[in-house]
Amino acid sequence: MFNLEKCAFLRLCVILVTLALSTSGCTPSPGAGGLRVLVDGEMWKDGAVSQESGDGLRVYITCDGQPLLDLPFGEAHSVQIIQDDGSENTVAITEDAVYMEHADCDNQDCVHMGAVTRENLELRVMGGFIICLPHKISVEVREG
Repeated sequence: MFNLEKCAFLRLCVILVTLALSTSGCTPSPGAGGLRVLVDGEMWKDGAVSQESGDGLRVYITCDGQPLLDLPFGEAHSVQIIQDDGSENTVAITEDAVYMEHADCDNQDCVHMGAVTRENLELRVMGGFIICLPHKISVEVREG
């Protein structure tokens, strides 16, 4: 049975974890030999891949609390994040979902969180979040 209080508590936990991600770890420095971000196989340049607003939902990707990308939900992209320690994550954005396609961390919790869709955005325990704690990657689907 759905428990609204438990859901609110878990969302608070997600917020606290996201804040904790901003205190240490990877340092986004595209082009400086540290963090590398590839979007659809191409090296990412500063700024969002697309400024199109889509239907109002956006996909925000951060590393260690630092913003990496701001993309419209529903515009298909593959985002590969390679950190200077060699850790890798791949975020898949399709026409109707966002999910962690690949992570080379041991626990694979982010991969098992499943997809965020328009239909389940408000129903998921984690809301619009997908989080890889070992790699300090946060993906959020929210109103833009």
